[in-house]
Amino acid sequence: MSRIIRNYMAPVYLGLCLLLGGASAAGFLANGMLQFLGLICILIVVLTNSLPALRGDARTLLILLGAAGALLAFELIPLPPFLWSILPGRDWVVDGYAAMGIDRPWLPISLAPDGTLMTLTSLIVPVAMALLIFASTGYGRIYCVFVMIAIAVLSIFLGVLQRMQGPDSLYYIYEITNRGGVVGFFANRNHLATFLLMTLPFIGALAADPKSASRSTDRDDSRVGRLMITGCLALLLAVGVVIVGSAAGWFLLLPTIFGAVAVLVRSEKGRVPPALVQTGLFVAVVCLVAAIVAPLQVNDLGDKLSGINPQLRNMSIRTTAMAALDYLPFGSGAQSFSLIYPHYEDAANASLEFMNHAHSDYVEVFLEHGIPGLVLIGAALYFWVRQTGKQWRKGKGEPLTRASFIAMGVLFAHSLVDYPGRTAAIAALFAMSAAMMVAPASEEMPSWQTKHRRRSRGKKSARRIEIALSDQ
Repeated sequence: MSRIIRNYMAPVYLGLCLLLGGASAAGFLANGMLQFLGLICILIVVLTNSLPALRGDARTLLILLGAAGALLAFELIPLPPFLWSILPGRDWVVDGYAAMGIDRPWLPISLAPDGTLMTLTSLIVPVAMALLIFASTGYGRIYCVFVMIAIAVLSIFLGVLQRMQGPDSLYYIYEITNRGGVVGFFANRNHLATFLLMTLPFIGALAADPKSASRSTDRDDSRVGRLMITGCLALLLAVGVVIVGSAAGWFLLLPTIFGAVAVLVRSEKGRVPPALVQTGLFVAVVCLVAAIVAPLQVNDLGDKLSGINPQLRNMSIRTTAMAALDYLPFGSGAQSFSLIYPHYEDAANASLEFMNHAHSDYVEVFLEHGIPGLVLIGAALYFWVRQTGKQWRKGKGEPLTRASFIAMGVLFAHSLVDYPGRTAAIAALFAMSAAMMVAPASEEMPSWQTKHRRRSRGKKSARRIEIALSDQ
């Protein structure tokens, strides 16, 4: 049983999340099943005492997840009428009860308590994924990477079939989706782009041979074959991002490729050349600014590549930010955006397009969770940024942990203009990356080379010793 938990539970659960968790509201049945399975995984890991001793950053990650749960639970605490009615932004609720002649009941901070409860239960998936990674051996972690890459490739081919058959294709999994486009196992093409981009750095990790830094003349067939296979996979994922048609995905593709190359070079050479670092940072800044600005402009590129009218996206972000100021300091509660936004929407510019999210997770968190939400985001970003030295300094980090660092950066960047982390699939992938980046080292870590090559090198070494002894 212990072997199954440590080697196979994490990749199996990740695979289920990526296959079934591609939508938020549209996939509530699948999400419920993933949450139930996640709860079982948490109980198994805890009751079997499979977790190693967690210290430092690993413990900090669990504290951050716990703080997110505590904030959501705080928003659900019933408050007496005199207390909730004086909270900012509740005037229209008070007027509604007065107009109906009904006494004000006890209500929580959240104006959408059912949605807040659903958000709280959705945390089960990332918590379960993080605990499974902590409990996994090196084999379990590398199997997660294999599962992620396999499903990314399948998503691309499924998306091609969806596009070939058109809007009425039977290959679309969700009823509400970007019909006529490439979505794979997701409901939103932007989220598929996020998945493919987060997978790219792990291709760079698989391509790396950490031992080659000490073997400058090693040009054997195994290394060439590994680079050819991973290179083809990286090219396929890059082409997949292009055909998905996500504006942010397009702009984030080049910086992500630089990140994957940095993972490879750092692992094999022991350091990343300053020229690569400077070029990569410059490209990342330029593309990040373009990803924020370009999709918001009214032009043909934005109309074709964005999942929503660019003008409405720009308007929704501004309107949401203005609304958030009226609900400070605690916000309006998780999943209350669709309830609050119509009160602030300009009727003259309103359209028939339904705004279910602000299309910027940072702004939406500001509205729904107020100052505590911003503090939590700041803490998560600080947790990520402080890993820079630990993962990239000489003698520090491993290929998979550095790839995890890049993957987390992709989600942080894409969330500026979208809400990918609200799907169970991306939430699980993000939790896997965060946990893998700070997980305790495992003694059962698979070699990057085959057993045959290890045996052959052992025989060669023994032969050299025999020759040296005979010469003496």
